Amino acid sequence: MTSDADPLTAAETAAAGTRLIAELTGKAVLGATGVRPAEQGWTVEVEVLEDAHIPSSEDVLALYELELDEHGKLLSYRRIRRGKRCVIGDDRR
Repeated sequence: MTSDADPLTAAETAAAGTRLIAELTGKAVLGATGVRPAEQGWTVEVEVLEDAHIPSSEDVLALYELELDEHGKLLSYRRIRRGKRCVIGDDRR
């Protein structure tokens, strides 16, 4: 994307984040779980299926946090949580 383009909306940023994390990890993306404005653009959280099992309650999921500029360019990413589907939860509350 060029710097002349209009800034992305939150929905467009979420879509960009899910696409980028799929490319970076090569894993199945379950979806964006959060999008919020950041100093340099947007912060996007994306849930990824890292390891599938039978039964699915044993699947290993991960939550990634991406920083994107206002045009969808990736600035940084990191895995912030990883665990079994049935226990991953959200302890940030």
